[in-house]
Amino acid sequence: MNHTLTVKGVYSDFKNKKEILEHYNSNKDFYNIGISQNAYVNKQDAKRFKVSFLNVRYKNLEKIAVINVNKDKFI
Repeated sequence: MNHTLTVKGVYSDFKNKKEILEHYNSNKDFYNIGISQNAYVNKQDAKRFKVSFLNVRYKNLEKIAVINVNKDKFI
């Protein structure tokens, strides 16, 4: 299993899970704050690089939502 921790952008934040899923399904970029810092990842990249889960911080970076990349939905 391959995981990555992401946020909406360097100076922005998601308000809720619905906003996260809309962003993901629109193939917009997430800022990677995991192992490969200073990199961006979107839905297409995650599938191409066989990322299993995207852990996305939201609500003032206090909570984490996990997207199952293979199923395109939250776990």
